[in-house]
Amino acid sequence: MLGVTFMGSGPADGQCVINHDALEPFRTTQGLWNLAMTVPLGLFAMLASRRPLPVLVGVVALPLAVEFTQGRVDGLGRVCDSTDAEMNILGGVAGAAVAALALAVRGRLRWRAGAKAALVASAALLVIGAVVARPLVSFTHVDDTGLSEAVDEQRKAVEEAVREAFGDRYVFGRVYNQPCTGVPCTNVIFSLLRRDDAQAEGYGDGTLSWPDRKRLTIVFEDGERPTAMGFPVSGAEPPSDEKEAYEAAQRYMGAHYPWAREAGAHATYPVGEEAELGWTTGWTWEDHGVLMPRALDVQIDRKGRVSQLDVTLGPTHLELEKAKLGADRAERAVREGMAARSGGRGLPDGVRFHAFALKAVERDGEWRAEWLVRVTDGATPRETAPPTPNSPDILWVDAVSGDVHNSALGPAMSS
Repeated sequence: MLGVTFMGSGPADGQCVINHDALEPFRTTQGLWNLAMTVPLGLFAMLASRRPLPVLVGVVALPLAVEFTQGRVDGLGRVCDSTDAEMNILGGVAGAAVAALALAVRGRLRWRAGAKAALVASAALLVIGAVVARPLVSFTHVDDTGLSEAVDEQRKAVEEAVREAFGDRYVFGRVYNQPCTGVPCTNVIFSLLRRDDAQAEGYGDGTLSWPDRKRLTIVFEDGERPTAMGFPVSGAEPPSDEKEAYEAAQRYMGAHYPWAREAGAHATYPVGEEAELGWTTGWTWEDHGVLMPRALDVQIDRKGRVSQLDVTLGPTHLELEKAKLGADRAERAVREGMAARSGGRGLPDGVRFHAFALKAVERDGEWRAEWLVRVTDGATPRETAPPTPNSPDILWVDAVSGDVHNSALGPAMSS
């Protein structure tokens, strides 16, 4: 359980999501797996101890402690979600109930054993939770957080987006609706297989923002290895350098997203050490020194295929309030915000802040100019690839108010 729980963990964001829909995880694959994962925990705990009350305290306290750790402890941070705790607790209770029934039938259940210790532990945990743990995290309230089957309208939207990007080369695997965690948005996530060879090595993963359909992201890579799933660019040869990769990306852009020809700028940069995964070309628009929301990023691998695609639709001109913060003040705002959230522990040695772009972001229906500030550990180079809204090492600073946000969609850090 602990191995699965903390797999892929990293920095903690100090937030926990409270899902108001208690029945939602029962309708999702992830929720049911979370329940099943802790059934053995309760089952074997009861068989080992034969003491119902201590086991009950344990199967309730452990998932809550895990979620708190994910939300608060750097290095073990993941998404702190009330639905995960809910299903983990129910799974543990279910397993314990089955074992208790089996033990009771055989007359081996010790009903009163450990009752006093369990009550004392419960009281202590309640006090620790209310006095110590509660002030260390902030709560975000949402209506749902898990995967569910996509509706017909979402499937149709995904099919149209993929057809524009790649024609009819691919077929779909599963298509799911996935609410964003802690922010007001939803993504339709899907998988792709080659139509001519569904058994081909690798596969493609994609997301389409919903319901605005403004952002499409598709990845044809398996970890750090190029796969045979990439989309071949008509007339393009395997590139050997940045110039040839740009020419291939330009061919693809002209055939599938010709509106990018009107972009104000483009840049091509290598992906991986010595460009072993190819090169990405990005087309962007800028208005009065502010990057506009519209963008196109195309990654071409060493075989001359599209291996990643990121399409962002949006305006190319906006009337924005003039920025009042420069890059240095944006960096200082992030530093001060992170220091305040550290609970007096201070910032790690060598941490660096680099405000590298000013970008237009829509929050609560209003467009704002915000600084993108990359936070690095000192060993990471200051140079950066074009920004993406969900990069975990980037914070967003309102160039007028100075509010610091965890993402392009998330709430202010102080809220």
